[in-house]
Amino acid sequence: MRTPLSFLFLLITTMANAQNAAPSWLESTLYGNGKINVVVGVVAVIILGIGIWLWRMDRRISSLEKEKGA
Repeated sequence: MRTPLSFLFLLITTMANAQNAAPSWLESTLYGNGKINVVVGVVAVIILGIGIWLWRMDRRISSLEKEKGA
């Protein structure tokens, strides 16, 4: 019972502090200039590229394992 109550208290205090915090210079610059969409797009492309690379490597390793076993 103590752990969920502690977690709830921590969550409430974190949310209260997040509302009072002023935006950082980076956040205000990216949102102000409308460049946040570019940042999100670049990160999405990088993550997609890593996912495709991992998928291709898995296929290559699987085919090598099949050749070795046959």
